[in-house]
Amino acid sequence: MVDSYYEAMRAKGFSYNTTASLKKFRCPNCGFEFSMMYARTFACQGCSEAWNNCPKLRCAKCDHEFFMTETPQIHNEYQQRNISEHISRIVTDWNEGQGHKPNR
Repeated sequence: MVDSYYEAMRAKGFSYNTTASLKKFRCPNCGFEFSMMYARTFACQGCSEAWNNCPKLRCAKCDHEFFMTETPQIHNEYQQRNISEHISRIVTDWNEGQGHKPNR
């Protein structure tokens, strides 16, 4: 289902950072399929590093933590930094809109 959102957003001209953060991949440890945005939203919830451009992702199923460069859509450290900054901005904006603080 997330891949259909990815395709629709790409067709509408959304940025690479946005579409890449929604494209599904498999956890290198357990094979659970999810997107970077899902990982940051659910598995990294409550971690202050999620607000600070963390280059890692965490599987919501097995809790395995790994670098974004281990996913098929991120090929180098430059892309990893761009995506992590992009996702952090989205998470920060949403959390601040809800009245949450990064140190909770």
